[in-house]
Amino acid sequence: MKPANKIWLNGKIAPIKKANLFSFHQGLNYGACVYDGIRFYKSASGSSVFRLNDHLSRFFYSASVLDMNLGVSKKEMAKVIMEIIRANKLSSGYIRPLAFYSEPKMGINIIGAKLTIAIFVWPWRDSSKVRSIKMKIVKTRRLDPATVDLKAKIGGYYANGLLGFIEARKSGFDEPLFLDVNGFIAEGAVNNIFIVKNKVIYTPKLNNILGGITRDSIIQIARQMGLKVYEKNIRPDFLRKADEVFLTGTGIELEHVSKIHGYFSQPKIAKSIFSDLKDEYRKIILGSDRKYKNWLTPIQ
Repeated sequence: MKPANKIWLNGKIAPIKKANLFSFHQGLNYGACVYDGIRFYKSASGSSVFRLNDHLSRFFYSASVLDMNLGVSKKEMAKVIMEIIRANKLSSGYIRPLAFYSEPKMGINIIGAKLTIAIFVWPWRDSSKVRSIKMKIVKTRRLDPATVDLKAKIGGYYANGLLGFIEARKSGFDEPLFLDVNGFIAEGAVNNIFIVKNKVIYTPKLNNILGGITRDSIIQIARQMGLKVYEKNIRPDFLRKADEVFLTGTGIELEHVSKIHGYFSQPKIAKSIFSDLKDEYRKIILGSDRKYKNWLTPIQ
């Protein structure tokens, strides 16, 4: 899908052709780029952005890791996100704030370099239908947290995810499953993993993964529902004992895993913890569970 035809660019709404995003710049050459992904949904009471403040906090943190001075506050950026949604006349979709060093020169020195900020908006398909995916543990290991700050969403990091994704697809699978440098389960290319055994939920610790906001939402929701959730180091062999496996992410929300090559198989989606959590998550993002109303920012 192509992005909508207007973007917010360096302080004003502009046609997408003004962005000139394919010009030569340091963000492209060296991965000197930060971004985030945010969803907004239409409900009976109007459209709202899901966990906007949390996403913007992560975006600003990611920018700080690359020494980016965005020149706007989180409050100001929240305002322009609302403006660009309204300008594109969308009631639901996906938001991509992006900041990258755009100095048209060779060299890795980004100190004092020109910075470009853009906000794209996409219409996005409804994720209420469940898709079952097949995964494979790939040879490529997840980035070592001793070498990069995994709390930040930095464009250059995602070459690692792409390597695993290519490996999985070439082997006939939908998604990769990464192990960390110590051999523990980490995450997918752009999503977090949850494993259910005997009605208890397990998910990898934050030290070797990106702490997804959907991941955090599901942990809170599950505990509110009375379920036990443990964040721990998990060896791949634990998958052989699993009753259910699912993924979370901003784009996919919750996605059922039907197979992990050599470790896990659950081809049919029965009534399950996964389905209960997915149903509750849908109620929350559509505004029908008022316990979580603080997670929704109305588009006004």
